[in-house]
Amino acid sequence: MTTNYSAITIHRLNLSGDCFDHVPVSSPGLWNMQYGESILKHNLVRLHLQLVIMIMLPRALHSILKLLRLPRITSEMLQAGYLIGPNVLHALFPAAAALLFPPMPNQAVAGLAKVGFIMFSFLNGVRMDPGLVKISGKKALALGFAIFLYPFTMVHTCIIKFPPESRFSDKDRMQFLKNTDIYLALITTSQFVGVNTVLMELKLINTQLGHLALASTLISELLRFAYSIFLGYLQIVFTIESSLGTKMLMSSLFFALMVFVVAKAMVLWLIKRTPTGKPMSEVHINFVIGVLMTMSATSDAFGVYYLFGPFLFGLVVPAGSPLATGVIAKLETVTNGLLLPLLLTFCSSTFDVFGFWKNFDMMMDFKVSAYGYGVKLVLTFLTCMACRMGARDASAFSLIVNAKGVLEVASFLSFSGLAAGEPDANSAMLLIFVLTTALQPLIRLLYDPSKQYVGYKRKSIQFASHNTELPVLTCAHKQEDAVAALKMLEFWNPTRTSPLSIYGLCLQDLVGSFTPQIINHQLGQKAADTSSSATSSAASSLTSSSASQPIVDVFNYFKTEFRRVGVVVSAFTAISPQKLMYEDICWMSFDKAVCIVIVPFHKKWNPKGQLVHESGELRNLNIAVLDRAPCSVGILIDRRTSHGVGSMFVSSPTYRVVVLFFGGADDRESMAIGGRMAGSPRVQLTVVRFRTCHLAVNEEEGDGFGGRGPGSERSWDEVFDDESLRILRHEMADASNVRFLEEEVRDGSDTAQVVRSLKEDFDLMIVGRRHEEEMEALSGLSEWAELPELGPVGDILAGGDMGTAASVLVVQQQIMKVFIKARSLCYVPRRRKEQQLTSFDFISHYSSGAVRRVIDDFLRRRQRAANGARARAAGGSRWGES
Repeated sequence: MTTNYSAITIHRLNLSGDCFDHVPVSSPGLWNMQYGESILKHNLVRLHLQLVIMIMLPRALHSILKLLRLPRITSEMLQAGYLIGPNVLHALFPAAAALLFPPMPNQAVAGLAKVGFIMFSFLNGVRMDPGLVKISGKKALALGFAIFLYPFTMVHTCIIKFPPESRFSDKDRMQFLKNTDIYLALITTSQFVGVNTVLMELKLINTQLGHLALASTLISELLRFAYSIFLGYLQIVFTIESSLGTKMLMSSLFFALMVFVVAKAMVLWLIKRTPTGKPMSEVHINFVIGVLMTMSATSDAFGVYYLFGPFLFGLVVPAGSPLATGVIAKLETVTNGLLLPLLLTFCSSTFDVFGFWKNFDMMMDFKVSAYGYGVKLVLTFLTCMACRMGARDASAFSLIVNAKGVLEVASFLSFSGLAAGEPDANSAMLLIFVLTTALQPLIRLLYDPSKQYVGYKRKSIQFASHNTELPVLTCAHKQEDAVAALKMLEFWNPTRTSPLSIYGLCLQDLVGSFTPQIINHQLGQKAADTSSSATSSAASSLTSSSASQPIVDVFNYFKTEFRRVGVVVSAFTAISPQKLMYEDICWMSFDKAVCIVIVPFHKKWNPKGQLVHESGELRNLNIAVLDRAPCSVGILIDRRTSHGVGSMFVSSPTYRVVVLFFGGADDRESMAIGGRMAGSPRVQLTVVRFRTCHLAVNEEEGDGFGGRGPGSERSWDEVFDDESLRILRHEMADASNVRFLEEEVRDGSDTAQVVRSLKEDFDLMIVGRRHEEEMEALSGLSEWAELPELGPVGDILAGGDMGTAASVLVVQQQIMKVFIKARSLCYVPRRRKEQQLTSFDFISHYSSGAVRRVIDDFLRRRQRAANGARARAAGGSRWGES
């Protein structure tokens, strides 16, 4: 009896069936080792060294491979499958490899890898939001069903014919066919987690294609989840016993009911005990982690897959709730930084390149799966074309939804027929490695999200009509940002004939969820509308509502106060990763056809003028918006938050504005904003034009129209600068609240001195961002600029040593980018495919006939005056000679 119990115990502890010699775990130390004994024979020391190599080597490789824009999983599989596997280390240094990575199964690393897989599955469930299916359109539903149907059809219709001379027995053939089904299903199935990972690495998760891919894959995942449960039940009923199948189905349903009732009630109770806006306590988070491991063991005891419990438990944790945020912050670092690299290393460490090519003729599973993968790519592409998608977008979508990653690699841990070390597993590692390495560069080549923002129509204040609605997009991270922007927009002179349409966008970081979203508050939408149930929705909206609602309240208050004077306000909330918020800003500005986007500065000051907050991420966000926005952009530097939120909307009798004009498209845009504000009687506008001394002398000897003296050449920007000033002078000739000044400067130091002298006289200072590089009035300023994205003058005004409460608006006029095709209607000869149009290009190709006639008339008058000046300088009149 004793022997039988001992055998049972050994069988339970050693599931793999391998026998191991007793090896001491800890070593006596280097100085107590016997002569000729290796310290690596002790398991704990060897495990520590293995962990160091498996963690540090992928990071070192990725620092090099990321220059080629290859994903991180490529580095981890490359170092494990090639460097420390049988290809390099075991081939070149067999003795060292036998000590460091012995051929015997490493139970410790395997256990840590499976723990990492459990945590990875749980975190995926936490971030996944099944409520996304409710808001999916018809296209997402059709594509999701097709993505689910194609692997299902291929797996169940795949027919493999063995040649008559094959030596496979019937048992081997059945096992081969079973492995082929598993292999083909893993390679051809689309995983929501893998698609999300690819979209995050490519920074496409906020694009329209990214939203469609996420929704379609989630629909496919839910269909596959229900199908797998039903198929497992049918297999047991028809192959073993119907009663056993019924018992297993009932036990699975009972376990799922326990998770969705008992565990969900516990999770909601923990969230309710947390005060609004406060993080979850460490005790509650550690308790949830303990329940997570219990769920894995319980699901395995119920006869269900051991990852089924953690994944379901993750689904009942509301996405975006304080509990989800706390659990992700607690587990994400150890999971992504330690356990997942360990998992990938363990799975691919037996990959043998030479053995694979040597036995390539026997790799039927690899060939079948590669063929099935190619068929699915083609079928997905044809389905996208049937849904009226473009060829490039359809190709990119097909590659995105068929991307492979961690989930496919780790799945080979769970199937005995595809265990590590077998030829099938080796071929799987190669196929996944090739797919993960090759797909991302192809997707980048096929899909460029910036092209969807290309416009062939001017969207700026300068070219906006004064008798139509002026759309403006205002972005806010905090309540103070919204107050500062609306305080400035209050003086943009909205009227019934020229109303001001303000789109307020609350920017909120995406934490604890996979799914970015844009919420339209005019339709009564909330962040909770996409959650799976009402109770979990309430929990998931605690964080989002508490963060965005104060900003929405500011926009609603402004809407009610100024509705009668021609102001329309619409509030939105964009929940997305902070690094990708520029996509939401650019898409909103493109969709609403706004003329300017106003974004807050990344620095904040206290009432004493001391810097209290600086965000590098917000600075990078502003730079990305400047590069990609399909309209003009204004960066608002607010130093008036010290007066409090309530006092910011108190009407002041006057609002003093100064426009610093140096010349160029951005300064003309700044002057257009100032001219619009000058229409309000409460605004005192001052336009200061900076000129170098020799230009002022040339103009006195010039043609009388703002031109230079005889023999001097002028650029088109200088022509447009003079004409814009002349038009503004003409329009404001009878206005008593507008004055024009000129400042003669020699170089950048004079300019900086004049700019600093104006700081106490105005409430708002407007300046353009870009100027000519060789402009003498700004010489020497760019070399000392700390914030080059603001331009040389904006950098001075944003400096901490200004010591002023005046706000600053740094303006960049819309950058016109045109992607020209061979048969494009807007073809411009002898230009590159992607180009930035100058002001002359715009007027020549896109302006109305009236504007062109005004410019032509001005150029003719200027040419006549120049000819007369040259004739007088030559000693006689051309007309008198004739």
